[in-house]
Amino acid sequence: MFRSLRQAVLTGLLLLAVAGAAEAGVKLASEMTIERVAQPGERYRGALTLQNNAAAPAEAKVYQPDYSFAADGSNDYGEPGQLERSNAKWISLSTELVRIPAGGTEELTFEVHVPRDKGLSGTYWSMIMVEPIAALSREAIGEQPDNSARIAAVMRYGVQVVTQIGQSGATGLVFTNSGLIDEDGQRVFRIDAENTGSRWLRPSLWLELYREDGTPVGKSQGPTKRLYPGTSAQFHSTRMANAS
Repeated sequence: MFRSLRQAVLTGLLLLAVAGAAEAGVKLASEMTIERVAQPGERYRGALTLQNNAAAPAEAKVYQPDYSFAADGSNDYGEPGQLERSNAKWISLSTELVRIPAGGTEELTFEVHVPRDKGLSGTYWSMIMVEPIAALSREAIGEQPDNSARIAAVMRYGVQVVTQIGQSGATGLVFTNSGLIDEDGQRVFRIDAENTGSRWLRPSLWLELYREDGTPVGKSQGPTKRLYPGTSAQFHSTRMANAS
């Protein structure tokens, strides 16, 4: 029994090492966000470039989830077309399996057909997920023998495909849960922001500090984040160790 268990563990570690090496050869050589402006009824095309740095041919599977996120840090990759502002059903992929030659590149193309709906307005988006297939993955080797284990680290590239309906749509921003928190003994200002509009926006946070007599202490600049309609994010200011 112990021999079988040790063999399974060693087999799993070997598969993990080989799978990680195989996946490391495939890289996305394109932007992580593709944004286009279009009108109802229009079509446009896009492309993703995959690069294989390994000495052997590689494969990657392609699929489409919806994508959403919230201020609590959660990310949701749901079924395509489920979100109210999903454009996943508008997108046609050229293939669901990309084969990349050793040391070469391969292009994955897609076409977006915006419906002829005059009610469309603002921002619509979804994601194209590209997942390299490891040499020893289930897709590559099928079922495993008895007394063996398979451990594989899965690497995925998520490309956000964004369709803007002209310059239409309004932005709306709601702030909640503001306050100071402690991080490693330093004070950090935190606030949640939600896009309640119909068009994406990129809010940035800054915090201006003043003494009781109105004398300015300084300005703390926070990050800029993209917010799709209906999504939210938590913003932190830079740390204020000496502001008092």
